[in-house]
Amino acid sequence: MVAIPDEVMKVLNDPASVRVLATKSEKGDVHIIQAGSIKAPAPDTLVIGAILMKRTGKNLEGMKASGEMVSILAGSALNSYEIRATVKDLVTSGPIFDGMNAELSKMGMKASGVWLFEAKEVWNQSANYSAGTKMV
Repeated sequence: MVAIPDEVMKVLNDPASVRVLATKSEKGDVHIIQAGSIKAPAPDTLVIGAILMKRTGKNLEGMKASGEMVSILAGSALNSYEIRATVKDLVTSGPIFDGMNAELSKMGMKASGVWLFEAKEVWNQSANYSAGTKMV
């Protein structure tokens, strides 16, 4: 577990930023989605609402079982960060679930669950000379 730096937390939690999730199937096929519900409620935790996740949900289940890491990319303007994380759980009740659905209801959406992730690595992928460097 690592603590996501403040500058990365700011981008992750900015509703205007672009956030994408990369998973892979059991066969090794990469699958990437844009997911505006990706947030970091704590410096070591990321969450994503399971709204229309069919392939992604199946991939996350397999990656959780095998202990593989997902890749989350969050970007805003020239700042871009990759967070590699392990899949912890899918919650379907409780404060995180209720909070996610309160936010999603503003957009006319509802999550069937919320995936929880534990941050393991953070990489700078910004459009500058620090690109490709591990932050934590």
